[in-house]
Formats: sequence, C-alpha cells, structure tokens
Amino acid sequence: MIKQKEWVIMRNLFRKGLNKTAIARYLGISRKTVASNLKKTTTPKYRRKTSASILDKYKPYIKSQLEKYDITASKLYEQIQRQGYEGKYVLLANFVRSEKKDLKNKAILRFETLPGEQSQVDWGYFGEFYDQEQKKLISLHCFFMILGYSRMLYIEFFQRANLTNFLKGHNHAFKYFGGYTKELLYDNLKSVVIKRKLRAKESEFNKKFMDYAGYYGFKPILCRPYKPNTKGKVENSVLYAKKNFFTGEEFISLKQINKKACQWLEKINNRIHSTTKQRPRQRLDRENLISITNKNLYDTSIISYRRVFNDCHFSYKANFYSAPYKYAGKEVLVHQQENETIIVKYRGRIIAEHSLNSKDKGRYITDSSHLAGLKALRMPHPLKRPKKENLRSKPKEEILTVSMILGKQEDIEPIQERDLALYEEAA
Repeated sequence: MIKQKEWVIMRNLFRKGLNKTAIARYLGISRKTVASNLKKTTTPKYRRKTSASILDKYKPYIKSQLEKYDITASKLYEQIQRQGYEGKYVLLANFVRSEKKDLKNKAILRFETLPGEQSQVDWGYFGEFYDQEQKKLISLHCFFMILGYSRMLYIEFFQRANLTNFLKGHNHAFKYFGGYTKELLYDNLKSVVIKRKLRAKESEFNKKFMDYAGYYGFKPILCRPYKPNTKGKVENSVLYAKKNFFTGEEFISLKQINKKACQWLEKINNRIHSTTKQRPRQRLDRENLISITNKNLYDTSIISYRRVFNDCHFSYKANFYSAPYKYAGKEVLVHQQENETIIVKYRGRIIAEHSLNSKDKGRYITDSSHLAGLKALRMPHPLKRPKKENLRSKPKEEILTVSMILGKQEDIEPIQERDLALYEEAA
C-alpha cells in the first residue's frame, strides 16, 4: 500500500513522460504497483480487514436496547452475560460508546400532530422577582401549554410550581382554548409522576393528578427520560417566551406580568407561525378539541381545617381571620377559592367569608358582626368593687364580705362523703 505523497509523485512523473519502469525504480516499488495505482482517480485508502467479533451475535439486541432506553454499558453487560456472552466488558463499552454517539447525531424526524390529538405541557423557571404589591421577593414559575396541531400557546405565571397551580394552569388553558386534546404530553414532573420507571405504565402517578385527568377523560403521556426532543414544541415555547416576552421588560407585580402575558399571547397566536406558515388562531378552528362548554371546570380550590381560638379568630396563611363567637373552640373548614376568597364552613354551613390577605403577616382581619352580642352575653358583676379609700372610711359593719354574701359557714350545706366502693358497684 503506497502513501498519498507517493501517489501524487507517481502521477506527476507519469504526466512528464516517464514510463512505469522508471517511476518504479525512482520510488523503489514494483512496476505492477505503479500500474495499478495509475489507474486510480482518487487517493488510495487503507482498509483494515475486519474479523469476526465475539460481540457480533449480541449487537442487534444491544442496538435495540439503546434505541428504546438510555441504558448504561454495565447494565447491558449484565443482560448479555445472562444470554451467554463471555467476552470482556471493554469490548462492549467501546461499542456502546460509538453507538450512543451515532444515536445522538442521528437526524430527528419532525413529529406533526393530528388535529385534536395532543398537547404539550411544562413549567419554565424565570428566576426571582421583587413584587412591589406584595412587598417581598418571590420566585417566578411559568405554566406552558401548546396545542400540537395549531401551535396555539397559553402561558401563566405563578409563585410556586406546585400541584394546585399546575391544575389551575390546566383549567385556565382549557378555558382559553375552548377545550382540550385527547392526549397531554408531560415531562417527568412531580406533579404528574412520583416514581418514574423505564416503562411509563410501571410508573407511580400522582393520585390527585390522575383524578384530574379522569375527570376530563384525557390520557397523560410521559416523555422518555433525557429525551428533550420528545416535547420540542413546548421546550421551544419556553425559550421563545423568555427571549421575546420577558427579557428587557420591567414589571411591578405578578398581576401585571400575567396581564401583559395575556396581551402578548394575543399577538403571537395571531402571527404567522414559522413552521406551519399559518396563524395558530386560524388553525385552532380545525383542532376538533373536546369542548368544555357544558362541563364545569375541575375544582382546584384549597381546602383545609382550622380551629377557632377563644378570641374568635383562626390562623390561615400567616394571618388571623374572624369567625362568629359561638364557634370559638370549634374546628371549621376553610375553603380558599381561585378568586382569593376564603369561605369558612361548619358542618356544611357557611359561617364566614373573607378576602385573602397575602400582603401582610400576623394581621387580624375581623368582621365586627362576628363579635356582635358577645358583650351582651357577659353577666354583669353582682357587686361593684369598692374603692380602697371607701373601705377605710366605712365602718366594718357596712363592708360586704364573701362570708356575708354566701352566708355563714354553718348555713352552707356540707358535702356528703361516700365510700368509693359504691361508685365501683354503680359502674
């Protein structure tokens, strides 16, 4: 096998008129080698002879596992050992490394969704923000939902990325779209799945979320772990919202952010989409969503129980709210609704209603009607407390004493003493 440099010299000498024998003598190779290489139009390439490997028998299985799962070489080594593999681990590890590299660089086929078939949902973190209305630093989490076919987008900002806000985001998105799709695609969020297994059907789902999915009748789909391209539409939407909506803007409060987000949604949902070349709002008419027109939205309000203190107030979210005095010492149900209203119930009956105060801490919110009549029920003291100076000026016979009020000791009926054995017999 000659080198590339020798091949170039060989061709130059042949063009200058030297014959094959002279070229062979000049380069120190055989005339036959010169003749065969002059026929080639490209640089000669060295190819190593491939020999059969002990791993060849197991390569189809290894490739199929790597395409299905993000599995390690050590795990595959255990699996093929059970199938009879007796080779070294290094041989397998090198093959797995090359295969994973090819899978990573493999071209991705764009997945186009049928109308009404699937939506994609995710959270996006937008950092910390000082809310001037609440007068405190809060975390900004944005809920995203995008319809796969029309590319209609809905976003809403919350202080916490918890399950309650997650379900609220769904309800508001369904209301904004006018319905929902048959399937909803999720990342492996704790709000959806508690324990993620390789197979989605073996995973442990969040019971509250599954109750929500069952109420509407949609099918939750989980993404494959470490495969962000599975939900590329919503991932791209998160990046787009950060660059196109949030960056460079100045906001005063969370309420203002959501108000401006609604205005931004109207703009982007009516623009020409770069992929579909159509307006998402126009394609929404062809989505064939499951309508929510005649269906009540799932109740996402927060329900908790509190005990009313003796001062006729109960503690809720760092503040104190009043309840009617007759319920002091009772346990009441506190129902926080989406409009930030607190409904207080006792045995199914509404006894109080307050507006949630999320700005302050340790404040008492009192409805004066809850305490009306409480003072009237207090019995007036039977005797006026005499002043100290009057006690000294009055003679002893005019001063009322406890014994005079209750009577003499001999007039009081004595307490009857009984043997304890009598109580045991009665029991």
